[in-house]
Amino acid sequence: MSLMNIQLRHIRCLLAVASEKSFARAAEKLSVSQPALSQTIIQLEETLGFEVFERTTRSVSLTKDGATLCDYAQKLNRSMETFYREVKALQLSRHNFLRVGYLIGTAVEFIPKIMQEFERRRPNATLEFVEYDFTNPDAGLSTELVDCSIFRPPVDTPDIRLVEIAREKCVACLPDGHPLSLQETVTVEQLFDEPFIAAPGNGVWRDYWLAGQYRQGRGARVVFEAATVDSELQAVAMRKGISITAESTARFYARPGVTFRRIANMDDCIIAIGHRQPANPLIKELIDVAIAVTRLPADG
Repeated sequence: MSLMNIQLRHIRCLLAVASEKSFARAAEKLSVSQPALSQTIIQLEETLGFEVFERTTRSVSLTKDGATLCDYAQKLNRSMETFYREVKALQLSRHNFLRVGYLIGTAVEFIPKIMQEFERRRPNATLEFVEYDFTNPDAGLSTELVDCSIFRPPVDTPDIRLVEIAREKCVACLPDGHPLSLQETVTVEQLFDEPFIAAPGNGVWRDYWLAGQYRQGRGARVVFEAATVDSELQAVAMRKGISITAESTARFYARPGVTFRRIANMDDCIIAIGHRQPANPLIKELIDVAIAVTRLPADG
């Protein structure tokens, strides 16, 4: 058989078996039957003229030649992943469509202006905004359901590029009448012993809003979890605990029962647009628009 008969499915099967060291686990990972996977590897070995795997009743391992082949296959697979991403970006660009995720409560004052200015610059393009709650702090990037996202870092999502578009102060959300509400500002250390309302789950984003970077390993006492700004502030108003949020929340989500106080010694939080590389050309234009909009005066 000619080497031209080697297909991408052979490469993917080779890499899966090499990674899992088991035909059964590799078949499950690839969502194929074990006999079909075994036949694909046999076809590959027949085409190559040498064995790729040493098989026993208990283990599967690469031969010396198989290990060399696997190195080549990994390079090819990475190249193909880059190819697919670039083709996807080209497809989206030609269709003039961009799906933008945004984290609830983030860039509330900017998103309408961003949309208006983008549509002015690109009247034939379409922007679709999709809102995500606190269970998805990267606003859809990890699931690749959006082309880019507007959110507040940090997040755990790997291999993304972040472009800062704005900064704002952090504030403590306190129940009315809380002793700290009598102060004009608070320090982050004054919050350490308070019961906290936090986002569901775990990860660097949740830890950031618990002031984890300031606690020197001392954990926060989380008493309630909330997936939205409304449920977070309602829990504060009901005196279940306190929380930390961005200063714009005080302007757009203020309600009876909650007092906001700036945290004097906590670094500003960042609003960013995140995307994977290579970027759809429309993403680059959206970033340019967002930077222009967020740098304008408040009444601009």
